[in-house]
Amino acid sequence: MRFISAVSVVLASALMVACASDPTSREPAKLTDFQAEKKLKEAWSYSLGDGQAEAYHRITPAIDGDEIFIASSNGKVAALKKANGKKVWKESYDLRISGGVGVFGTLLFVGTSDGEVLALDRLTGDIVWRAPMSSEVLSAPQSNGSVVVVQTYSGEVQGLNFDDGKLLWSYSSQVPRLTLRGTSTPKVVGDIAMIGFANGRVIAFDINNGTELWEQRISVSQGSTEIERLVDVDGRLLVMEDGQTVVATGYQGQVMAIDIRSGRPLWVKDASSYVGAADNFGNVFVVSADGSVNAIEDNGQGALWTQTVLARRELTEPVVFEGAIGVGDFEGYLHMLAKDDGRLIARTRADSDGLRAPMIADGKLLYVYGNSGELIAYKLQDR
Repeated sequence: MRFISAVSVVLASALMVACASDPTSREPAKLTDFQAEKKLKEAWSYSLGDGQAEAYHRITPAIDGDEIFIASSNGKVAALKKANGKKVWKESYDLRISGGVGVFGTLLFVGTSDGEVLALDRLTGDIVWRAPMSSEVLSAPQSNGSVVVVQTYSGEVQGLNFDDGKLLWSYSSQVPRLTLRGTSTPKVVGDIAMIGFANGRVIAFDINNGTELWEQRISVSQGSTEIERLVDVDGRLLVMEDGQTVVATGYQGQVMAIDIRSGRPLWVKDASSYVGAADNFGNVFVVSADGSVNAIEDNGQGALWTQTVLARRELTEPVVFEGAIGVGDFEGYLHMLAKDDGRLIARTRADSDGLRAPMIADGKLLYVYGNSGELIAYKLQDR
């Protein structure tokens, strides 16, 4: 078998490092009572299709203007008013969606399990164009309005014409025999497209022609087994608030801050993560593969705190919301942590099928897309 799921990798890794005499050390941490300082209140919800289905997808909503766009594995896409969840339009397509949603200007983008990218009219959901890809698309295509950048599961990157989907350029990376189940979402800043790969590298391209601008190795393959040599950069790349720095996280690797223009590393911290990071309050927040949540100074000078109470709960990418840090877990719980020391301040169960997709904070609402296909908007309030 060439590919295995991220869940399998995490459990296998835990199996290797856990004490054989203590099997409970490999189990997800049990949730315990705590003194809740805040409460999560549902503002609205909307159910769409089968969500992530049985596949290990991370189909993620996208916000643009006053609308939020969502997709489900069984081919449904909807546009909603982000303030109240009112449906603007909903369409069903005869395909299996595995990557999305990307949005720029007049178009939405989704990728399919059959290796195709669809561009949809953001006002109606009508198909504008569709383009064949080399393999399954597991992350959201991204664009700057001229070129649409797509990464496939086989490690190929393609630049497509924004207007008609025709191929402009392509790049093929060397994919290890064993990888995590997923691909990094391209991060576009102006004419630069940055992408993380299964071989542990982040590469920046000129989005117009595919010229490689710089490359950094985030993780170095080492160890005697294939699992020990896994080095994927699967998490979403984080462009920090200064707009000039990108932060990449690698599985069994490092957290690295990189100057976007030059590709020069600004700082590096040892860490292992298969989800992206978040930043605010002068800090970078990283969820480690073991389920710990970590706060690092955004200049890389020091670690501020580590919270381990959610160990091995397969946490989502962290999100900064209303002065707190949010993460979801495999049982569908949404946890809010204090920014100053990582203590738990609120919790609710959003989806009994689990949470996997990155959450989105926008203004006073936090948007959580559960594995079952339920999109919930939450407010964080004082108790």
